[in-house]
Amino acid sequence: MAMQPARADETDGPQDQQPQTADEIVVYGRRLGVLPGVPPENELNEGDIAAYGANSVGDLLDQVGGAADTSGEGPVVLINGRETTGLNTINDLPTEAIRKIQVLPQRVAGRLGERPTRRVINVVLKNNHRQVTGNAEGTFATAGAGRSYKAEINLLRLKDGNRDSLVFRSERVDPLFESDRDIVSEPLTAPYDARGNIFASAIPGTEIDPALSALAGQIVTVAPIPAGNAAPTLAALAANGNRPNFTDVRDFRTLAAGKRTFSVNGNIARQWGKTALSLNARAEWANTDSQSGLAGVSLLLPAGTPFSPFTRDVRIARYVGDALRQQGHNANLELGGDFTTPIGGWNLRVAGNWQHLAARTDSQAAFDPIPLQAAISAGTVNPFGALPADLTGLRRNFSHSRSDNASLRATLSGRVLELPAGAMRAAMTATVRTDRLDAKWEFLSVPNATGFTRNEAALSGNLQIPLLGDKSPIGNLELDLNGAIRRFNRIGTVEDFGVGLAWQPDRSLNFRGSFDMQRQAPSAQTLSDPQVVYENYRIFDFVTGQTVQVRYITGGNPDLPVARRRIWSVGGTYLPFDNANLILTAEYSSRRTTNLQSTLPPVNAQVQTAFPDRFVRDANGILTLVDSRPVAFAYDNSDQLHSRIDFHGSLGKPSRERAAGSRSDSDGAFSFDGRPRFNFSIEHNWILRSVRRAQLGLPEIDLLAGGATGYGGGLPRHTVRVSANLAGRGVGMQLYGTWRSETLIRSAETPSPSDLFFSAQTNVDMRLFADLGTLAPGNAVLKGARLSLAVTNLLDSKQRVRDGNGLTPIRYQPYLLNPLGRVITIGLRKVF
Repeated sequence: MAMQPARADETDGPQDQQPQTADEIVVYGRRLGVLPGVPPENELNEGDIAAYGANSVGDLLDQVGGAADTSGEGPVVLINGRETTGLNTINDLPTEAIRKIQVLPQRVAGRLGERPTRRVINVVLKNNHRQVTGNAEGTFATAGAGRSYKAEINLLRLKDGNRDSLVFRSERVDPLFESDRDIVSEPLTAPYDARGNIFASAIPGTEIDPALSALAGQIVTVAPIPAGNAAPTLAALAANGNRPNFTDVRDFRTLAAGKRTFSVNGNIARQWGKTALSLNARAEWANTDSQSGLAGVSLLLPAGTPFSPFTRDVRIARYVGDALRQQGHNANLELGGDFTTPIGGWNLRVAGNWQHLAARTDSQAAFDPIPLQAAISAGTVNPFGALPADLTGLRRNFSHSRSDNASLRATLSGRVLELPAGAMRAAMTATVRTDRLDAKWEFLSVPNATGFTRNEAALSGNLQIPLLGDKSPIGNLELDLNGAIRRFNRIGTVEDFGVGLAWQPDRSLNFRGSFDMQRQAPSAQTLSDPQVVYENYRIFDFVTGQTVQVRYITGGNPDLPVARRRIWSVGGTYLPFDNANLILTAEYSSRRTTNLQSTLPPVNAQVQTAFPDRFVRDANGILTLVDSRPVAFAYDNSDQLHSRIDFHGSLGKPSRERAAGSRSDSDGAFSFDGRPRFNFSIEHNWILRSVRRAQLGLPEIDLLAGGATGYGGGLPRHTVRVSANLAGRGVGMQLYGTWRSETLIRSAETPSPSDLFFSAQTNVDMRLFADLGTLAPGNAVLKGARLSLAVTNLLDSKQRVRDGNGLTPIRYQPYLLNPLGRVITIGLRKVF
């Protein structure tokens, strides 16, 4: 993240100077950070923030947060030095309300009662600010279709440390069909069609009937049913022999579901001296609609029945009914509260959250053909005409769940005692949580229901011990100890333990190392989510090397065990120059996990051996059902190195009228001293080792040499990300690039034609934005308006996949991997 290093001789404005106790976490006076003696490592001021052209704090953190946190847990975000009730509190704040963003050392998280491996980001808001913001965006894919629309109204008031905000947001995503991308469908065993095709009963692809072939003057292996002919003769069927009817099923299959979403998010924060209270309420409603093709049925027409003109048994392949639809309906309500106050020399924080989620998924499945087949065999139903509705009604699958999750957390933090090197600090946290879920679902007319309640009580603590102080000849040295005990009513007791060491030999250099031993219980949702069934789900079967359509099951797994994880990490940050904003960071981490909880990986020989009950094949060995609910792996071990370079600053010399320190924004909010600003960063993630074993007794799988966690490709050894921003005089440009090295998925322990090779891929995104009020200063209507043009996947990069024969499997067509391709978004934002 391109952030400015803290300078001890710089001061902030008077609006930061607020009374505080020795341990109250607030921003104040000289740039010393939110804790006494702990300066921020990096900082973005208003000009730096504006150079990103982000609409909200959530957008900004998405762009710059990667450098701030590499723990995988996400950063701890503070507002004016105080923790928030969650992302709902901070994400919707407009960037104009921010004075600066500070990235604090990792050891600060421990003082807040959080896991000390997490990074802490402090968002400092302006003291008095009012803003009404309207935002509208339209998105379309250059390949056609793929359109979506967003609209937002954001109301904000900041006054003397108090905050009120209310945000309304609506989004519509149009469905994208396979016909919009000219997808090639996999060949089916039977030649299905809406009117129907006739083929041989015994062996598909062989002669249907010698009498039919004689009339056609050729061997007929497939005969189309004529339109409007409910009793076709052999002569009518022979006229178009071997020219089957064809229904383009791509018109009935979605690549991306249609979606409609509406949400409202409100926040209230009040401050009374050293005491603060914040409340959050958020509600969201979302509906999705997708299609998975048509229901096909293969019907036997015996010779000698009233409707058969043939001398032998034949089969008729027909699609029946409309598209198989799946509709999802979700309603989510969240309430949160956060209260902080000093108690003596300590600080007390009490936070509570409650979430209610109601989710329903309605799916259509193929009808049961047995009653229809019996009627055709008895000669009471004509298979060439309209089929009876009471015998061809699609079956209904549904999943319905309601969950309530509530938690209450109290943290007491402060100084324990004074040591020669400084103050020893502690944070103690007590947490209670309850998760309740009631679910029912129906799969192929078989109803199921379940109820799940899990209660948790936890006690955790962090202790930070300064070993060496500022006057030490080798700099500051601090030891961090943390531990937690959690009691679950269904699992029992699990424990965490960690130790960290932070060393800062110089103000421009710091090192950190940590070791964590964790036992992780599966989440309530992972254990208890209801089953959801997807019909005609397209996957690649590595065992046979074929793309197939299966019935695909997702949901929870109540039998998952507790995972154990050990993490070693060591890293550092270096600022080589006092007069240049150049920041170098690097971190090495090593993870060892047993009983890893993960989704079911692609079906190859090893996976099918390890989890044989998750796959169903027919008599011909064709995969027909995949149960992809989470599974536990014996162990998963990985080592990686993450490094990053950040550089930011201004171009040219300050203009004379800006040299005096004027903060007018007449030339745009992008440059307060009249100079364009730039941000540049490059980061490299290098996975040194990643191995996994499904079960003891089975071979170890190298995820860097053919193992896989999903169908989208293997694990790239190298990932490089580059970000460059340039803004000034009312206009700005951003470029983001990602490169991933090539990967491989093996179907077995030895090379096979079913092995898949995924090429290296480069993706570039670009965004242009303009402050219309700056470009047209005399136009009052355009004041506060920003026009943006973003291009996602600028080069229209497509993942190339080849099997052992150099061919691309149907499942890995480029638009099945990335349905949208290049996407253009036009946005208009207006501040009132």
